Amino acid sequence: MAPGLSGEEIDDLIYLARAGEEPDLNEMLQELATRDATSPADVLTAAREDQSKATCLHMAAANGHAMPVKTSVVAVPPTTSEGAEPAQAAAQAGPAYIDAQNAFGNTALHWACLGGHLDIVKLLLSRGASPTIGNDKDQIPLDLAAFNNHMHVVDYFLAQSKDIEGGNAQEGGLAKETQDLDVTDDASNDTAVNPESEG
Repeated sequence: MAPGLSGEEIDDLIYLARAGEEPDLNEMLQELATRDATSPADVLTAAREDQSKATCLHMAAANGHAMPVKTSVVAVPPTTSEGAEPAQAAAQAGPAYIDAQNAFGNTALHWACLGGHLDIVKLLLSRGASPTIGNDKDQIPLDLAAFNNHMHVVDYFLAQSKDIEGGNAQEGGLAKETQDLDVTDDASNDTAVNPESEG
C-alpha cells in the first residue's frame, strides 16, 4: 500500500535529509511506515518535493551527509528480514530510487558531484548509481564536477574509467586512436552553411 504523506510530512523528511539528521529521519520513516502499513522504502519513494521533484536522497547527497544517504538507499542488500531497521529496509527502494531524477533531470549523483562530495559519489556508485544519466542540459554527473572545479571527483571518475577500459588502456586506448585520425580542413567542401547568410 502506498503511503499517504501530507505536504508537511514530505517537507519534514526532506529537511531531515538535507540537515543530516539521520536518527530523526530514521524515526520518522519508521513512524510513517507503521502508520500506513508500508515499508520505509515506500515512504522514501513517495517523499518528493512537489515542484522540484527532489528526494531525500538528493538533499542528503547535495549536502554531503553520508548517513542519510545510507538511510535512503544503501545500508544493506535488497533482501531484508522481517523487523529490519528502517535504514536497512530503506535499501529496498532500489536502483530506480538511486537514479531518480528531479525536475531538471539531476540525480543524487549529479548533486554529489556538483558539491564535490567524493565520499558520497563513491557510495552512490558502489550501490549502482548510473554515472551516464544526462540532465535536461545533457550533462552527466562528471560534467558538473568538472564545471565546478572539483578535480578530486573528476580524477576519481577518470581512474574508474581506466579500470573499466582494461586492456584497451594498456594498448594506448582512445588517446592512441585519435593520433591516427586525419583531421584536415577541406576548403573545397561547399556544404558548410554560414548561419548569418540564412536570411
